[in-house]
Amino acid sequence: MHQNKDVFQGRSVPAAVAKFAIPTILSQMVTLLYNLADTFFVGQTNNPSQVAALTLSFPIFMTLTMVGNLFGIGANSFISRSLGQGDKERAAKASTFAFYGALAGVLVIMGVLGIFMEPILTLIGAVTRETYEATEGYLRWTVIYGGIPTVAALMAGHLIRSEGNTKQASIGMALGGILNIVLDYVFVSLMGMEAEGAAIATFISNICSFLYLFVVILRTKGTVIVLNPLKFRLEGRIAKQVILVGIPAAAIIVLGSSANIVLTHFMSEYGDISIAAFGIVQKIGTVAIQITVGLTQGIMPLLGYCYGANDMKRLKEINRFAILLLGCYAGLCLVVVEIFAEPVVRIFIDEEATVNKAVEFVRIWFFCAPGMCFTNLFGSIFQAMGKWLQSLALTLVRQAVVLFPMLVAMNFFFGEIGLVYAQPVADTVALVLGILLYALIMKNQNKKFIHNE
Repeated sequence: MHQNKDVFQGRSVPAAVAKFAIPTILSQMVTLLYNLADTFFVGQTNNPSQVAALTLSFPIFMTLTMVGNLFGIGANSFISRSLGQGDKERAAKASTFAFYGALAGVLVIMGVLGIFMEPILTLIGAVTRETYEATEGYLRWTVIYGGIPTVAALMAGHLIRSEGNTKQASIGMALGGILNIVLDYVFVSLMGMEAEGAAIATFISNICSFLYLFVVILRTKGTVIVLNPLKFRLEGRIAKQVILVGIPAAAIIVLGSSANIVLTHFMSEYGDISIAAFGIVQKIGTVAIQITVGLTQGIMPLLGYCYGANDMKRLKEINRFAILLLGCYAGLCLVVVEIFAEPVVRIFIDEEATVNKAVEFVRIWFFCAPGMCFTNLFGSIFQAMGKWLQSLALTLVRQAVVLFPMLVAMNFFFGEIGLVYAQPVADTVALVLGILLYALIMKNQNKKFIHNE
C-alpha cells in the first residue's frame, strides 16, 4: 500500500525528500531531453519550414500540459492531504474527477483546433504553404489524435505520485521520453518523415507511457486511484478544491508562454544574432529550471500528507531542508555560469558573434536563479497546503504584474540588455513576496496547530 504512513513519515527528512524528489527530477530531465530531441532530429533535415512547424506548434501543444497541470497538480495536493487525514474515500473521488475532468478539457481543445485549424495556424504565423502543412501535420498527430493519451499519461503520473509512488510515476514518464527519442530517430532520420514523423513518435510514446502507468495503478494494492468512469461523481467541494489549487500551475504555463512571445517580439528588433543568443540562454536556463521543478513538484505529496495529518513540525523540517538544498543549487548555478559560460554556450553554437553575445546574456540572466528556485518552492508549498490564493498571487506577480511591464520599460530604456535583466528583476520581486507570504502562512499555522507544537 503506497498510501500508508510509512511512505510519508517512516523516513528521516533527507531520506524522504530524496525518495520523492530524485525520481521526479530524473523524469523531468528525460522529458527535457526528448523535447530537445524533436528539435535536434528535425533540425537535421536542414528544412527551415519543418523546424518552424515545431516552434509554431509549441504554444498549442503546451495547452495539453496546462490542462494536465490544472487537474493533476490540484488532485495531487488534494489526494495527499486527504490521505494525511485518513480519508481514502474522498481521495478516490478526487482521482476520478481529476482524470475525467482533464480528458473533458482536452476534448474541448481537440474540438476547437479541429474546427478552426486554418485560422489558428494563420494567426500564429504559419503563412507559407509548406510551413502550414508541416504545422498542421504535427498538431494533427500530437493534439487531434494524441491529446487524450498525452494528458492521460500526465494525469496518471500526477495521481500515482500523490500516493507516494514517485518511482513508478517517474519510470512511466521516462519510458515515454526514451521511446520518443528512439522513435524520432526512426521516423525522422531513417524514414525521412520530418516534423510529422516527430509528431507520430510523440503520439506512440505517450500511448505507451499511459499504458505502463495504467498497469501500475491496476497492480497497486490498496490504491485510492479510481479510473472507472462509472465511479465518476461531480461533487462541488472536491471539484472546487482540485481546480482552485490547480489554477496557479496552469497559469504558469499560460503566462510563461505569453511572456516568451513578448520577449521574442522585442528581441527581434535587435537582429538574428540577439534572438539566437537569447534562445541559447533559454535552453541553458531550461536545464536549471527542470531540476528545480523536479524537486519542488516531487515533494508536494510529502508536504500535502504532513499538512493533512497536522504534522507541522515535520512539514517545517522538510521546508527548511528544501530551502537549504535549493539555496546551494542556486549558488552552484551562479558559480558554474560565471566561470564556464563560454564552454557551456559553445555546446549549442560555435559562431563567434553569437557566442560572445550569449555569454554576456547568460551571465546576466542567471541572476534569476535564487528567485526562480525559491518562488517555485514557495508555490509548491502553498499548493501542497491547499493555499491556492497565495500560490496564484505569487504566480501573477512574478509573470504578469512585474515581468510584462518590466519587459516594456527595460526595452525602452536599456534595449536588449534590459530585456535580459527583466526576468531576474521579476524573480527577485517574487522572491520577496514569497518570503512574506510564507512567513504569514506559517505564523497563522502556528496559531491553528499550536497543540501539535
